[in-house]
Parts: sequence; structure tokens; C-alpha cells
Amino acid sequence: MPRANYGIDAPNVIRTMGLLALGLIGGGLVLQAISRSGSGTAQLGVTLVWPGASFAITALLMLASSRFGKQRARDRLLDRLALRGDETVLDVGCGHGLMLLGAAKRLPRGSAVGIDLWSQADQHANSAAATLANAVAEGVSDRVTVRDGDMRQLPLEDASIDVAVSSLAIHNVPTAAERTSTIREIARVVRPGGRVAILDIAHVGDYARELRRAGFIVERNGITPWIFPPTRELVARRPS
Repeated sequence: MPRANYGIDAPNVIRTMGLLALGLIGGGLVLQAISRSGSGTAQLGVTLVWPGASFAITALLMLASSRFGKQRARDRLLDRLALRGDETVLDVGCGHGLMLLGAAKRLPRGSAVGIDLWSQADQHANSAAATLANAVAEGVSDRVTVRDGDMRQLPLEDASIDVAVSSLAIHNVPTAAERTSTIREIARVVRPGGRVAILDIAHVGDYARELRRAGFIVERNGITPWIFPPTRELVARRPS
């Protein structure tokens, strides 16, 4: 049986950093090789190698996050929700289904809904078909639904979801006003007594403030050690 593939996040950024690393390190080593020791050209070669190494390390850490770290972060965040198993869970910006399918595994009597616009820039080979294939690979296709939709205007009824989750998606919304609209939409569709859980690399403090304005109690707003760049995890609860 094929294994699930949750994609590479920010593939263009990783590719750019890898190319910069190769160019700087390669150029620096060549300059050192063709220059006399102690010369200005040799020193320039040394100077180029260090930023090249920094780009290489960053690219490798981001790649490791996509391949391994984000699954650990996902599991830790879902553990915090302590799902009963009969909920309806929404994954906002589901991508390949990392959070969506992780939640579905914990919902033997429930269901999971994923919504996405399927951007190729934010995640490599992103598509509804890829997510559904992952659902089959994970053995949860019977309780997973995937829909085209914009997180700024969720195609769902008020108070129709028990738990809303999102991973590394909301920061891609381009403006602060639109991100505020996204959080308000998430708040709108979550039932009283429901929960929200978010992983993201930026603006998480803004999400927490907007959820508080919507009447949620923020239970967790801290760093997860499993994703690079540094990523925050947010958990909030709507009182019953």
C-alpha cells in the first residue's frame, strides 16, 4: 500500500536557499583554491563560505520539518484536544491533509472536513486528489471530506463544527484584515463548547486576540520544538 505524502512546505524558499548555498560555498571554495593563502581573494572565499553554510543549514532544517517535524507537532497539538472520537473536525487550509487525516484517525465515530484553495506556491503538488489519496493510504477515506473553499469566507453554516484546526496556512493570507476575517470565520463555524487549534509561523498573537474578542478562552499559546522556522501552537476553547 502506498504511504501518505504530506508534501514539502515553502518549496520555492527551500530551493532558493539551496541554490544560494551551493553558489556561495562553491564560489568560496574555488576562490580559496586559486588564490594564495592570506590574499584578499582567499579571504573573500572564506567570507562567502559562511553565509553559504547558513543557507544550507536553514534549507536542511526546513526540509526536515516538512518530512518529519510537522507530523510530531501535529500529534502533539491533537493530543492537547483530547478528542472523544465523535466530533466533526474542520481543517482550514488542509493542503495534503496533515492535520485533517491526523484528526480523522482519532474520529472513529466522527468526521473530518478539509477546505483549501490548493496553492502550489505554499506546498508542492498541492491538490484535492493528493489529499484524498493520502486519506486512502491512511485508511480514513470513509470519514474524510475535501472541499474547495476560501478560509476568508468558509462555505459552512454557523456553529456547525466541533473543532477547527489549521497548520501553517493562515499566515499565507496576504493582509492583516483578511487574516482577521479568517479567524472570525473560524469562530463563526465553531459550536459552543468547541475548540480551535492552530500551528503557524507568524501572527499567532493576532489570532489569539481575535479569538478572545469572539469569546474564546485561550488555553495554550507557545512554541513547538518540532518545526523550523520557529512555529507557535495555539489552542482555544469556546465556552458552552
